Amino acid sequence: MALPGLEILRVVPDRQRAPQANIPQSLAERERLRAAIASYVASHRERLVPPLVLDELKTHAAAVIGETGVNPIYVDYIGVLLSNEVWREQLATVPYERRLLLLPKCLRVEDKCPAPFDEFGLLCKQCGLCTIQDLQNEAERLGYAVLVAEGSAIVMSLIQTGKIDAIVGVSCLSVLERAFPYMEAAAVPGVAIPLLQDDCKDTTVDLDWVWDVIHLSADDRTRRMDLDGMRAEVGEWFEPAALDRLLGAPAGAADRIARDWLARAGKRWRPFLTACAYRAFQDDPSAPLPDDVKRVALAVECFHKASLIHDDIEDDDALRYGAAALHIEHGVPVALNVGDLLIGEGYRLLARCEATPAVRGALIAIAAEGHRQLCLGQGAELDWTRTPRVLSSSDVLRMSSCKVEVRKSRTTITVSPP
Repeated sequence: MALPGLEILRVVPDRQRAPQANIPQSLAERERLRAAIASYVASHRERLVPPLVLDELKTHAAAVIGETGVNPIYVDYIGVLLSNEVWREQLATVPYERRLLLLPKCLRVEDKCPAPFDEFGLLCKQCGLCTIQDLQNEAERLGYAVLVAEGSAIVMSLIQTGKIDAIVGVSCLSVLERAFPYMEAAAVPGVAIPLLQDDCKDTTVDLDWVWDVIHLSADDRTRRMDLDGMRAEVGEWFEPAALDRLLGAPAGAADRIARDWLARAGKRWRPFLTACAYRAFQDDPSAPLPDDVKRVALAVECFHKASLIHDDIEDDDALRYGAAALHIEHGVPVALNVGDLLIGEGYRLLARCEATPAVRGALIAIAAEGHRQLCLGQGAELDWTRTPRVLSSSDVLRMSSCKVEVRKSRTTITVSPP
């Protein structure tokens, strides 16, 4: 029986396949290349007016290769990403209900797929074996027309109906190359996410890229954010000098240990999401972040780092970030005190931010409820550790949900910007 408030996520089988040779081999490489292309387009916007003819794309792709030093074998892939970036803003202005999502049937697990075909393509049976189901359901929820089919002829026929003003497509490089003249001739905004293989069976794609484009909207200011720059900026907040400026001079040995712990390792996802949430509400997402927002972001990280200290003690874990855990380095009493200090520091920062009394009260209430739920979940786990017993699925989910809720809370407190 499902518990109230819990959503059981469906797990799609993960198919790990190496990309074909003319596509960068790792997601990190592809992300870096996409970021470089976005920067190139931004700096040459006056020359990159869509629709670009194929020769123009090849010229600019060669320029990107020259600037980045990537392997020239990626030229076709770069051309597709260039076209995407040039059309991106125009696509964002087209209402969802005037867009077509075109998916390839080769994303399915061919040997197990129960879906039949008709003259328009695959009729998904919602079996859950591949990502087609999720992409189709989400796009249709937004208002897209969706086809699981291939071939430039069907794309052109749909364009000619006058009911489609933009296309989001997933396909292999060879099909995209054949379809490009039709898109160019119709001057229809189109963004295409290339498949990582072109052998037409059990292919894979950078799924997050597809979801990003599907949801692209003129109302979404986040697409104009410099996320890489923001990540770097957030990292700078945890330098010792920056911490002292934002938090004030350390008040003794415990405070110095706490700040050293704040500055250690970690991916800074929570303060990064705090900054993103704030900027998503701003008319100018490139404007400097106020110090007050930085302090709220630090508060979120204070709560997180405190929970790690206490968790390592409770679970008797000796390592954290590949080094000695705080209680191993300084002893349990000091570690407990530093964890408590960080919790107090987090609440101090929230309480002193320059927001309205109602917003400050909401921030503190959400953080407090998150801590309460975390302790209840951890308490249930500790109780089970002392007296092990068989737990029902509902008990396990309830215990885990408490810990999940506090993670949600740490991000939720950033939705209303100070």
